[in-house]
Amino acid sequence: MKDRPTVLIFTDMDSINTASALKEEMLIAEPDAVVIIIDALELYADTLKDFVEKVFGIPANLKKRLAHLKEKLISRHVDDVGVYDNVMKPKGSYKRMLNIVNRYMPGLVVSVGFGAFTEAVAVRDSGKTEPFRVVSYIPDYALNRQLVNSYLDGYVVATMGVKTSLVNSKIPEDKVIAAKYAVAGKFFDGITREAALKIMKLPSEKPVITLVAYSADDLKIFDGVDLSSVTPLCYCGENREAYSKSIDYGFYAYNEGASAALIYAASDAVITPPEAYYTQAAFKTGKIVALTAPRDNLEKLNFRKLSPYTESVTDNVAVVNFLRKLVAGELIAAKPPEYGGDAGKALLSFAFTEHTYKK
Repeated sequence: MKDRPTVLIFTDMDSINTASALKEEMLIAEPDAVVIIIDALELYADTLKDFVEKVFGIPANLKKRLAHLKEKLISRHVDDVGVYDNVMKPKGSYKRMLNIVNRYMPGLVVSVGFGAFTEAVAVRDSGKTEPFRVVSYIPDYALNRQLVNSYLDGYVVATMGVKTSLVNSKIPEDKVIAAKYAVAGKFFDGITREAALKIMKLPSEKPVITLVAYSADDLKIFDGVDLSSVTPLCYCGENREAYSKSIDYGFYAYNEGASAALIYAASDAVITPPEAYYTQAAFKTGKIVALTAPRDNLEKLNFRKLSPYTESVTDNVAVVNFLRKLVAGELIAAKPPEYGGDAGKALLSFAFTEHTYKK
């Protein structure tokens, strides 16, 4: 693929929406590009499988759960600077990365979150591939310092606060670009609230709230809460337990087969954990945003950064107060500032000349 700009995006399943939005932005900037999204867990699958089966004695057909476990373990150390080496010992993950890079011959490898940047920089400097650059995209409101790696060619970040934190961690300022959060264009297709509700066959006379539920536990804040004053929607993705439980609570439930963008278009307010993608989609589409309790240390940092622009619904009492204020018209939509241009275009700029892609 030497004759076309080629990009590999490594991500975990928790960040797949962000990776897809980055791909969309890159292809708008450079329609001739080849952009391939790769699940970073593919680099480690055999190792994790062996570990789980041998240590815990259970079947390891649990890729998403293992990826989430890996993310949780890393996020416990958000205030610790990672210690990295660009020369890896011969490991299965390194060999897989080498094979992938030689297969596609990218000019750019993008790591979303923790998506395999250690293997990428080791392969880049091995002398066994065509030259390419390795850049990290950080789609959070605060810096997880485990991502600080001086061997990376650069960073694209979503806030000036994260850029400042990277510079304070000895990353040269010219290696860090602040750009807007990447969110899929389908969220901005112009469909009105009334049209969305008509398509979804939902009533329009009451305020519409959407809960983004990652697990059934996210529904606990609605224990004993009267939802009759609103039209409650719940987007559960692939979590079947959350889908079933949300119906029990009186929500209109939607899984991954439904359009999150259509659900957002129908909504007046979005209740979501303090993670980047669905939170930022709500900000960008002008919704009132309420945050549920943080699930890990990184979300705690995000929660603090977002508190001036959001409501807090961390327990039943807070939910009741939020619904009361929403119905009374006492809440207004707010959003944090954005900086720079498209993240996809910013990432391309690290590896390709200005004349390679559209300005």
